[in-house]
Amino acid sequence: MAWPQARRCAALAAALGLAACAPPPVDRQAAAPNLGTTTAAAFAWVLRCGDRQATVGFDGDTMQLRAGDQSFALHETRAASGARYEAVGDPSTVFWSKGRSALVSVRGETWPECRIVAQGSQAWRAVGNEPGWHLEFYGPLLRFGTADGRWQASGRVPQPIVAGGTRRYAATTDAGALTATAVAQRCADTMSGMPHPDTVRVEFAGQTFSGCGGDPAALLRGGEWVVEDIGNAGVIDNARITLVFGPTDELSGRASCNRYSTRFRLSGEGLQIDPAATTRMACPPALMDQEARFLALMAQVQRHAFTPDGALLLIGADGKRILARRG
Repeated sequence: MAWPQARRCAALAAALGLAACAPPPVDRQAAAPNLGTTTAAAFAWVLRCGDRQATVGFDGDTMQLRAGDQSFALHETRAASGARYEAVGDPSTVFWSKGRSALVSVRGETWPECRIVAQGSQAWRAVGNEPGWHLEFYGPLLRFGTADGRWQASGRVPQPIVAGGTRRYAATTDAGALTATAVAQRCADTMSGMPHPDTVRVEFAGQTFSGCGGDPAALLRGGEWVVEDIGNAGVIDNARITLVFGPTDELSGRASCNRYSTRFRLSGEGLQIDPAATTRMACPPALMDQEARFLALMAQVQRHAFTPDGALLLIGADGKRILARRG
C-alpha cells in the first residue's frame, strides 16, 4: 500500500475536515471552469479566497496548487498545526490548511483567507450521530471512526456492488471487516437537519451505524429551480423567479423583474446566502415589490430542506420560507 501518499492525503483531508484528495476521474460539474489539464487531473478541492479562486489536490506524492493562472508543485513541510505545503524551490508560495479554511501565499503575496466551495467526485463522506461517526473515502483509501474514539479503522475502498440506486462496499480494514451501504435517497442529518443525497448504513465490529452521506450541495445543483411561493404569499401569475446554484458557490437567477447574482455557503450550521447584486430594470410596482421581498428573504436564509415531493425550502431565521421546484 502506498502509505507515503496516503498519509499526505489523510493529513490534509483531516485538517480540512473533508473526505479526500481526489484522483481522476474528475466531476467536471463540481470543478471550477478552465482548471487546465494538469490541475484537473489532480483536482481535489476548489477554494474561494476573497474574489480569487484556487484549486488543490495531489498528483502522486506531489501536491498541485493552481492559483489564478499560475500552477505550482508543492511538498509537505513541518507545521505546528494543520497541514502546510511549500512550492518546490519557492518557499514564499505556501498552502496551509486551517480546518475548513486555508491560507494561500503566492510568490510572497498572502491571499485573503480561503474557504472550500467544491470537491471532486472521488471525495465522499458519510456521517451519523448517537454515537457520532464518520466514514471517508480518500480516493482508494477508507477511514472510519467514532467521535468517542472507541471504533477506528482504515483500509482500501473496493469497487462497489451496484444495484439500482444502491452501492454496497465490502471492505477489509486493519480492524476487521466493514460493510457500507449507500442508497441514493435524500437523508437529513439528525442533529443539524442538513440534507444529503445518500442514506447510509455502516456495519462494523458487530455494530450498525446509520447516517447520511454525499455532498449536500449536489442536491441544490444540476438545473434551475422555479419559485412558487415567497413567505406564504404566493407568486404573481406569469412572474418568473428562479434559482440556479452554480458549480462552486455561485447562485443566480431572475428575481421577478431583474436578474441577480450572489454566493451561497453550506456549513455545519446550515445554508447562508450573501446579499445579491441585481440589474437595474424598472417594472410595474407589484413586480418590484415582489422582487424586493424575495431578495430580502433570500438574504435571511439560515437553512434549507426538501418536501416529500422534492420541492426546495429556503428557510429564514423567522421561519418564513421560499418554496421552489425544478423547472
